Order: sequence, then C-alpha cells, then structure tokens
Amino acid sequence: MKNKIDLLKKFATPIWVSPLDNVSKINKDLLKYIYDLRKKDPKGIKRSNMLGWHSKNIDITKSQPHQNFFNKISSNLAQVSKDMSWNKTRHHYKITNTWAIINPPLACNQSHIHSNNLISAAYYVKFPKNGGRFIAEDPRETSLYYHPICDKVNSLNEQQVAIEPKTGLLAMFPSYVKHWVEPNLSKEDRVIISFNIDKFSKYNDFK
Repeated sequence: MKNKIDLLKKFATPIWVSPLDNVSKINKDLLKYIYDLRKKDPKGIKRSNMLGWHSKNIDITKSQPHQNFFNKISSNLAQVSKDMSWNKTRHHYKITNTWAIINPPLACNQSHIHSNNLISAAYYVKFPKNGGRFIAEDPRETSLYYHPICDKVNSLNEQQVAIEPKTGLLAMFPSYVKHWVEPNLSKEDRVIISFNIDKFSKYNDFK
C-alpha cells in the first residue's frame, strides 16, 4: 500500500504573458516615437544592452503613444495587483520609469535584475522572427549550481524559462528575477519598451 503524499507547490515565481489585441496603431505610434528618440540621442545609455540602443527614461506625461499604451494595459496591471493580493489600503502602485530598447541584428542583453522595484515588464513593439528569446532564470540561486540530472523538464526542476516573444506581447515578472535576451538573429530591429512598478504612499495610477 502506498503512503499518501500531498505535493505542495509553494514559493512560485509568477510570469504574466499577455498577447494584446488591436495594437497596430499603438505600435506604429510607439515605433515612430522611439526612432525619433534615437535620432535625438543616438548614443543612448549603457545598461544591459550589448550592441543595442537603450534610451534614457521616458517622461510618460510628454508621450501620447506611451499614455495610450498604458491605458491599454490598465487591466493587465490591475490583474497583477489582484494576483499578488497587494493591499491597496496601505499602498498605492505606480509606474516608476519606462524606457525603450532597439536591438539591431546580433544585439542582445546581458543577465540583470531591476533592483528596488516590485514588478518589471517588457512589451514587444516589433519582434521579427528569430529576434531573440526572453530568458528568465530561477531566482533560487543555489538551484543553479546543485541539482541532479533530470529525465524531463517540469515546473519543479526547470532552471530557466524561455519565452518566444511576438509583436504585441506583454511580459511581466517580479523585478528580482534575473533575465536576459538572446542575440537578434534576424535582419531586422527588435524593438521593445520596458517599465517598472513600485509602491507609493500617495499616488495610484491604476485600480
């Protein structure tokens, strides 16, 4: 007779993946805005980007395309708050900063985190075929160094999660999760906007 076993799956690491509908106009406007930004500041800044262009932080109040985008995803942001059971009586939540990245052919992004934030995100304004997958790493660092050989990968033993993006996809994840981007092996640019969410005591950008 087998002993009864209850498998408790705890300490989950959430990743929210949302393909957005009806975003052609939003993407077109975002692309124009991002490429205009690069014309004004072709050097950009250095963060995790390798060969790619990384903008400075973008002032949402001065960008109608970004305002339209964040209005579009307000329900997605609310779902994150709901899933995480955030207490809105004691804290309000706000987009702290946003920026753009253009990865031309062969460009990639090194492994990094977004420190001092709660949730981070990437939205794929333009994603060509073979543009480079998004890779999230297991945040439990000891598991990266000591584990047995497994017959198959499942949610209990996987060390990395690879997401194959597409144009119009929004991916959100805890800011402590290390992540990186594979080289863009296409002949076109890979264009994203990224942003962070943190808690505030006074302002509330979404409900």
